[in-house]
Amino acid sequence: SAASDVYKRLVDGPFDIESVGMEYSVVLKGMQRASEMLDAGSTKEVSVETERLTTVVRMLSDEYFVALALEPNANVGKARYLLRVSAPQLIENL
Repeated sequence: SAASDVYKRLVDGPFDIESVGMEYSVVLKGMQRASEMLDAGSTKEVSVETERLTTVVRMLSDEYFVALALEPNANVGKARYLLRVSAPQLIENL
């Protein structure tokens, strides 16, 4: 199936998905603290664009997030939309 192909590419891909998750977790905690210090409200979404990929991260709770790693030519707007509309169901399944 397409979903298993995507998962296989992530697992077998050039990045250690667990390490990436841990690194982004540290970055997200820092951003959450900065948002609180600035009284800007909670962090909902973060995107990071590098030469090789764009990562869109959506916060599900204070402890959980979901991330999509996209190729440089991918539709980031669609990824953001899909994360936003999928978040309630993901939260429900935590």
